[in-house]
Amino acid sequence: MSDLTNKNAVDELAEHVRDKIDILVNNAGLANPSSAMQGDPDEWEEKMMTVDLLAPMRLTRRLAPEISKRESGGYIINISSVAGFEALPGIGGYNAAKFGFTGWAKSTYQELKEHNVGVTTIYPGYVASEMTMDAPVPQDKMIRPEDIAQAALLPFRMSPYACPTDIVVRPAQKLS
Repeated sequence: MSDLTNKNAVDELAEHVRDKIDILVNNAGLANPSSAMQGDPDEWEEKMMTVDLLAPMRLTRRLAPEISKRESGGYIINISSVAGFEALPGIGGYNAAKFGFTGWAKSTYQELKEHNVGVTTIYPGYVASEMTMDAPVPQDKMIRPEDIAQAALLPFRMSPYACPTDIVVRPAQKLS
């Protein structure tokens, strides 16, 4: 385990795994439910922006050059949120972090495809997890974590000539 709010810990993690991985999964996330006009930017910066945006940027930057040296290439799976491409009310800071993550993911795809590294970003809706325990949606109607795991496996079930760059996973039922 590493404290993703601490950039030195993130760097240590990257150093520890750098020659041992072919696949990076950026999956950590924090949500701070507050509107764009009522939220506290200091709170957003302190943890949420760091974990949701800066830590995956830092890990990707530290590990992608090493992954790209692999003969068979490598892969980066980013777990984002529908809030990364669709602004949702009441979570302005989270939207900003996830929109930033989307931009980063799209840039890394463009830069790393030349080096045989695929980049896929998954944008789930509400997933039944510890993070959504207090969400205004019933847990029994949310996406299951194993559904996101299946989405993350999609690139590895395709030919090496295909890279699904964006996968959106939404709940199958009305949430209210």
